[in-house]
Amino acid sequence: MAYENLLKSVEESALEKKRELQIKAQKQADEIRSGAKKQAEEISEHAIKEAESSVAIERNKQLYLAKGAIKEQALKSREKVFEAAFEAAGQRLSRLREDDTYPVIFRRLAEETIGAMGQTPFVIHIDQRDLDLCKKTLAAINVSCGIQADLECMGGLVATSPDGLITLANTIESRLERVREHKRLEIYGILSGG
Repeated sequence: MAYENLLKSVEESALEKKRELQIKAQKQADEIRSGAKKQAEEISEHAIKEAESSVAIERNKQLYLAKGAIKEQALKSREKVFEAAFEAAGQRLSRLREDDTYPVIFRRLAEETIGAMGQTPFVIHIDQRDLDLCKKTLAAINVSCGIQADLECMGGLVATSPDGLITLANTIESRLERVREHKRLEIYGILSGG
């Protein structure tokens, strides 16, 4: 009987131990599941935040690129309008020689150019179509210098020193180009609505 009691006690102890181990295992499994669930939620939250951040970065990048494309297109449009305006001005000025005011304009251009040359000896270069007008103008302002009809231009003249080191261009084209460069920012401002 003592042996049976001992066996029964060992069996009860083993069953108790088994129940304790099962409870402990169940508790550990619950803790692992809880920890895994929490870790999965954190990973999911982190992935969502990264995705949102990535989407925001991509959206900002696309907006930046779109704004750049719009600015580039606007700049090209302003450049086309600017060039068209100066092309139209050039077309109108190409007929200046036919205008009754051209002799007065030519004289003013000649006086400016000759005044800028100062005491330096010079040669006047003109378009062949202005040869008679140039001779009359120089005679009217009492200037004596060499004249060479070696330009092809819309009008005006160029003065050079005899050695060619000094050149003063006062042609319609050179004045138009100076105005183009000088007024570019101002005109772009107007075209931009500023």
